[in-house]
Amino acid sequence: MKLFVIGNGFDRGHGLATSYWNFRTYLENMYPDFLRAFEQHYYIYPASDDEAKQRLLWNELETNLANIDEDIIIEDAVHMDLGLESGDVGILDTLDAYFEEEYEYIKELANYLKKWVRTIRIRDVQPRTTIINKANDAFYITFNYTAVLETVYGVGGESILHIHGSLRQNDDDPILGHGNKMRINDIKEKRYEAERIFAEKEMSICRAMEDYYSRTFKDIRNYMPKLHGLREKEIDEIIIIGHSLAGVDIPYFEDIDRYTMQKAKWKVYYYSDAEKQRMLDGLIDCGIVSERIEMTQSNEFYNL
Repeated sequence: MKLFVIGNGFDRGHGLATSYWNFRTYLENMYPDFLRAFEQHYYIYPASDDEAKQRLLWNELETNLANIDEDIIIEDAVHMDLGLESGDVGILDTLDAYFEEEYEYIKELANYLKKWVRTIRIRDVQPRTTIINKANDAFYITFNYTAVLETVYGVGGESILHIHGSLRQNDDDPILGHGNKMRINDIKEKRYEAERIFAEKEMSICRAMEDYYSRTFKDIRNYMPKLHGLREKEIDEIIIIGHSLAGVDIPYFEDIDRYTMQKAKWKVYYYSDAEKQRMLDGLIDCGIVSERIEMTQSNEFYNL
């Protein structure tokens, strides 16, 4: 049996505008105030050109959620003048309320992501490959919320695992977040030190930063149990299409190899030569020996 693991590049390969830059365009049109606040908290201002915005935030949005300039934010907060008669003493509650409001925009990110995904129409999408078809003896793990497999290729739902949920099934909200647990631990240490010396401004901004990092943390341990069913399948080949093999999702591939008894061949379709070696290294870092990995350009997958 074949196991297909499908990422966002698969949808984009079918002409769907599903990149994070497309998400930004949606926010720019529908929620410009939110977008402005979001980018300003990353010190990416409206005057920045599009290339800078893509490079600094939107190309790798999930990873970059943990890459805010923490030191500058703390420094600005420490030197902030609230104009209170009491000065900077006994103002912790005021600061906490201020920063809670300042960073509450992040609560809306997943909600806007869900609204955006619902605007993506696949009604007119045509098949682009014969490698996927409903007659295959195959199982599919997809990181996408869209129903391209079901609608375009006629694959039955029993053969598909939407690892982060499906909008068609309406079973989960979109999952968006970083996997940088170290940033959470580091800001906790800064908060502990601020509490030790009772530096109120630093205590408050560190609390706000800790809350932000925690809200934007994607704990994939909550979703890994969905892979347990792979143990019952006789999988001899794993085909990766449209996934970058990078970022917070990497531990999934370690589990996939473990649940398939570390015997299956891996066939990885890559988009460009620049990412070929990085993707190969990503699998090797998961403990998959190179002899079981075949790298193939993605234009060989899209054969229609």
